[in-house]
Amino acid sequence: MRDFLLWAGVGLLGMGVGRWVWRRCAPVSFWYVLGFPVKVVTIYGTWRAVASGCGLSKRVRRWRWRVPGFPGWGAE
Repeated sequence: MRDFLLWAGVGLLGMGVGRWVWRRCAPVSFWYVLGFPVKVVTIYGTWRAVASGCGLSKRVRRWRWRVPGFPGWGAE
């Protein structure tokens, strides 16, 4: 068990250093491969709370009553 934890720690340290070197040496490929997907998942996961807090979202009514030809009567 102790050997496994040692190798797991060395592996995690190596991955962290490798990620840092990749980000410093090739920032564009790092962004497309790792940075952008992580950012998309983060925004998608928090969008509902952000949108409701900023007032960007409102409830969609299932039935909208409209009177055609009369501006302002049921049209939004």
